[in-house]
Amino acid sequence: MTGTTEFAGRVALVTGAASGIGASAARWLDAQGIEELVLVDIDRPALDRLGLACKARPFGGDVSDPSLWKLLEREVPRIDYAVLNAGIASNGEITDLDITAWRKTLSVNLDGMFLSLRTALRAMKKAESGAVVLTASVSGIKAAAGTAAYSASKAATIQLAKVAAAEAARYGVRVNAIAPGGVDTGIWDRAEWFAPL
Repeated sequence: MTGTTEFAGRVALVTGAASGIGASAARWLDAQGIEELVLVDIDRPALDRLGLACKARPFGGDVSDPSLWKLLEREVPRIDYAVLNAGIASNGEITDLDITAWRKTLSVNLDGMFLSLRTALRAMKKAESGAVVLTASVSGIKAAAGTAAYSASKAATIQLAKVAAAEAARYGVRVNAIAPGGVDTGIWDRAEWFAPL
């Protein structure tokens, strides 16, 4: 463990932590000496397999479920950092896209982002400090056929981050969004049209 004083004694929330970008973020924070990681993923058993050295508090559940966040707010009063990364992929041209698939993607990727962001910001507002990173996507900026639901959710995530940054600045909290390009993670295993960079 390399460790830095910036992360000593701090608590970080990571959603979508069981795999891909979320798992990488959790392992990186662990290597930097974070004291505690609050890990959220629908695949609860996979959180135990991350092999972290720090204290880890795993929560299994769907990020779009408000009851998950009510539980977390009761049990985790302090959050210094948050990597809000949970999401799902979907594909289909608009003319063929089923409303159920559309709503599922928006529910997880946008409702889940809102709920996790709200939880993190409530904790950080009390402390008057903190930093949040939301995982958006280049798909939220650049149009690609067949990605309507996913792209709409990620464009909304970018705007949500901007609004949150404007609101949170007055109590000393930074909010940013990242917009990765193609990353070969498990989220894309079922997307035949996806070609990693």
